[in-house]
Amino acid sequence: MDMMRFHDLYLRLYTEDLQANGEELLDQFFALWSEAEESGIDLDTLNEEADDCFHRIAETRLFPLAACKWIGELGRVGISKPLLHHVSVRYLQHPELLRFQLPEGLELSALSAASRMCVMNVPVPVSLGWILSLNEDLPTSSRLTSTTAKIVGHLTTEYPGTCMRLLKSENSPFAHSQIAQDALERLVAAGTALEDLPYLTELEMPPAMERSFRYLRRNESRTVTDHAHEHSLFGTVTAQHFKYASSIAMEYVANGEATDMTVPMFTHEMSLELPQTWIADPLRYALMMNSLWNGSDE
Repeated sequence: MDMMRFHDLYLRLYTEDLQANGEELLDQFFALWSEAEESGIDLDTLNEEADDCFHRIAETRLFPLAACKWIGELGRVGISKPLLHHVSVRYLQHPELLRFQLPEGLELSALSAASRMCVMNVPVPVSLGWILSLNEDLPTSSRLTSTTAKIVGHLTTEYPGTCMRLLKSENSPFAHSQIAQDALERLVAAGTALEDLPYLTELEMPPAMERSFRYLRRNESRTVTDHAHEHSLFGTVTAQHFKYASSIAMEYVANGEATDMTVPMFTHEMSLELPQTWIADPLRYALMMNSLWNGSDE
């Protein structure tokens, strides 16, 4: 199979009118992907060749249509994972819920996709924004109501801090959504009840355990830093010399002469809330995910 066909399709995704030809391009990409899978091409190689196409789909109006078809209607994990990977990278630290323009005629597929995206661990701004968008766009039905209650309940239970931050945002596109307001009220009430619990000194970490914990965190940080240095892009092109400094001295050769250049260093922190049930009981969490995926077809 000629893998250059992915490159040709990628160019079409950038040059053609996605509003007019978007669905046709998605169908062609899915057919090309299926053909490559059937021909026995390694999945890693296939993901690498189609990576640019996934990136383009994830950042455009084609994503809702692709999610409805590939995740909701077909349940194809192989093609859905790289698509959701790009979406997760793009919106992992997004400060607000996303408002999706969902395609017409795919209401049942969109509901199935809502549950399955939770199973595939997309960021909360995407999964919660998706189900709230469904409630804005679709007429009220028993399935919509039950699916919304299940997904909103799941997200607010597993990611309470993230959901509260997103629902409290002043620029939230769902500021007037009754479902969003009810979810926020439940989170606030739960937080207040938690703060009102008595403080037990018996649960404090003893000094010896605190020292061990600090040592483990320091060792983990050192390991991450060493790994980053080993795989640094700068390390492939130049020598580096820095330690406990706010800048890095880079050595490069120009016109046969070695020259040093100082580059300031900046810190970046990223926080990510993990599912509460997964932390407490991974086996139960796996069963919950299986039930959520299988229940999306009901």
